[in-house]
Amino acid sequence: MQTLQDKVAIITGGGTGIGKAACLDFARNGAHVVVIGNVEADAKQTAGEVRALGREGVAMVADVTDAGEMRNIAAKVIEKFGRIDILVTSAGVMGDRTFLVNTTDEGWCKTMDVNLNGTFYCVKAVLPQMMEQKSGRIITISSISGKLPAAMNADYSASKHAVIGMTKALAIELGLLGLNGITANSVCPGSVDTPMISEITEHMRGLTGEDPEMFIQERIASKNLQQRLLEPEEIAGMITYLASDIARGITGQAINVCAGTVLF
Repeated sequence: MQTLQDKVAIITGGGTGIGKAACLDFARNGAHVVVIGNVEADAKQTAGEVRALGREGVAMVADVTDAGEMRNIAAKVIEKFGRIDILVTSAGVMGDRTFLVNTTDEGWCKTMDVNLNGTFYCVKAVLPQMMEQKSGRIITISSISGKLPAAMNADYSASKHAVIGMTKALAIELGLLGLNGITANSVCPGSVDTPMISEITEHMRGLTGEDPEMFIQERIASKNLQQRLLEPEEIAGMITYLASDIARGITGQAINVCAGTVLF
């Protein structure tokens, strides 16, 4: 059963990792997908794979930290499809990965700009259309770092806490406006086998000198109950569920997909 039949979805960070997995899972479930990325080749690759699954796949290159660009993206999607049913904000950066005292002003601002401001600009760009339709699904990608801070992670953790707060506030506002057909939720992945985890491993092992596989197993995977990295498709499955009609009663939530790293 295709749970997203003919829905129109915008997915940022769709060229790689969790965003790409979500694009493909959406297509398998019947959605048309607009793939937003900052690397043209990656976005086009994902869009091509969406089309190979029999759905419309459109690649658009954009900087999520530019509010004007995101408004233009929304306008183009509305012009082409006449509606926007789903937004997934998967674009993100890992931050400086250092102690707060050593975090640069530029690094802090970049992390906030991409992870928080970029999410805000994307959400604000699609909201008017969803409000007009009186329907839609907004799914922001936070992190377990948005619930459980860690050392050498202050900028990333702060940005992801803020994404959860913004998403919950939006859900409350939608309820106050009587727009029950629109839901707003965050997904909080744990450690996922993506290019970002590879970047973190390379950065941190430079400090510890450990073998990469040993570092991943002992420093990352061992922190969850299943003692493993998750696959991007596992996160995509939750995103697809939240985007579906059957999840219409779920809003204002921050849902962990973390193999038991965080139990709240």
